[in-house]
Amino acid sequence: MKLDKEDVDLYYRLHWSLLFYVNQQYMVIGGLNEPMLKHENPEKVMELYGKLFSNLELIDSFAAENPFNFNNEELDIIRSWKNYVKDRFLIVAHLKDNSVFMTTDKEQKAYGVLGLTDEIEDVVPPLMPLFVETILFPFKGRIIYCGLMSTYNIHIGSNMRRSIQAEYQQAKSRFGIITSLDEPVREKKDSDEELLKYYLRSASRRMEYGYEIHEILERNPALENVYSLEIGRSYARSAPLRHGLRFLKTSLSLQGRARRKQESGLMM
Repeated sequence: MKLDKEDVDLYYRLHWSLLFYVNQQYMVIGGLNEPMLKHENPEKVMELYGKLFSNLELIDSFAAENPFNFNNEELDIIRSWKNYVKDRFLIVAHLKDNSVFMTTDKEQKAYGVLGLTDEIEDVVPPLMPLFVETILFPFKGRIIYCGLMSTYNIHIGSNMRRSIQAEYQQAKSRFGIITSLDEPVREKKDSDEELLKYYLRSASRRMEYGYEIHEILERNPALENVYSLEIGRSYARSAPLRHGLRFLKTSLSLQGRARRKQESGLMM
């Protein structure tokens, strides 16, 4: 999913105006005479972000001076950018409503991010998980990226892929997929229960995440009832399949015996 053209134009108009203001304070980009950064060196633009993030009071002074006569709603959007998230992320999924960027720090979180002029899926290599570096900003109750994104061609083997998938499930269970930066992110009360149910959903997952299941039950013994219930449900779901396989094997065996008898009679 991406922003509509009207919102894209608004984002760049506000964003470039703010960065133009920052540049006036630090002169990172020489000869910049108007708030148009489309063709500027991305490294210089990222340097402007560095100046901004090291002194977020620039956002307040910009809003107070309001050199471009923005209205209150537009100034509120700019003020909200103090709630940015800058990190090296892992793109772990492209969903219907957004692409999921997972942070790589200790307390991992998964953010649902919208594209700007293009879907994010269309501007990054067709690899997942994918390491990228960018900046996330709030925008009208949603999350977008700044428009600049570095990708890293890092080979991800099967063990690392499994680890990333487990971390993604943990992040989703703890915080959900975060789709707004307007409010502080709070951990979900039932995060351990949700994660335990995910691990217990099938026999293959129970084998794969045995250590994680043990950790959850050690940390929260009250979930042993959930464990027992989910195990029972899993066996109940697989019972018809096991019965069907036994029936199929029996049928094939009887058919084989009948065929051999028939062949034996013909030979006599």
